[in-house]
Amino acid sequence: MSARSFTRRSVGAFARRVGRPQLVGALYPRARRLEDEALATTAVLAAGLGGESTYVDVGSNRGQVLRDAVRIAPAARHVAFEPIPSLAAEIERELPAVDCRALALGASPGHARFCHFTKLDGWSGLQRNPDITDERGAPEYIDVEVSTLDAQLPDLGAAVVKIDVEGAELQVLEGGRGVLARAHPLLIFEHQPETAELYGASSAALWDLLSELGYAIFSITGEGPFARERFGSAAGYVNWLASPRAA
Repeated sequence: MSARSFTRRSVGAFARRVGRPQLVGALYPRARRLEDEALATTAVLAAGLGGESTYVDVGSNRGQVLRDAVRIAPAARHVAFEPIPSLAAEIERELPAVDCRALALGASPGHARFCHFTKLDGWSGLQRNPDITDERGAPEYIDVEVSTLDAQLPDLGAAVVKIDVEGAELQVLEGGRGVLARAHPLLIFEHQPETAELYGASSAALWDLLSELGYAIFSITGEGPFARERFGSAAGYVNWLASPRAA
């Protein structure tokens, strides 16, 4: 991850935490896109959730997007997955209506060593991001249980699934083929080629899987659909929307 990308994401995380995406533009001159992405994510949640629908948040962190989903659709069912115990406990305490599960998700169940950056918890993951130094991130390694979307939601549909897992999004989707084929939810996901490479994955493989499952890929702000080659070379895009193609 470049220094510019790190700064952009840091500012965006701060703005989401304080609930004021408009601050991004003031703090970082090239961050208008981040503000637009935050507003677009809220719009997708509003369009996709309602009534007794289900929202699934994979990699909830401190519940930045989850809180929006709960606010927009308080009567919906909200299921969150967060492997860092202290953050899962924070969600359970502050959002008691949410079904929060202290698990990581992947392509198959098991146990794994998880890198928790205690100073930068939003960059934590099943693979360590080599751009985060010990001094910057203060890492600790914890053992976590890994499950799959299909195992966790065997009979539950979903209207919207958000995935922010620092490069492991392909593995999460592979473990959720049944849910995706059955429910065809909207997918909000973060993807950057360099972090996906930490897991031996690629943008092309992610595009192929989503295409196989009947999805078209857009930027979260609506550009697209992105063809395979363009998705793999789309510099500057981090947050994406996968929408089921019309039959």
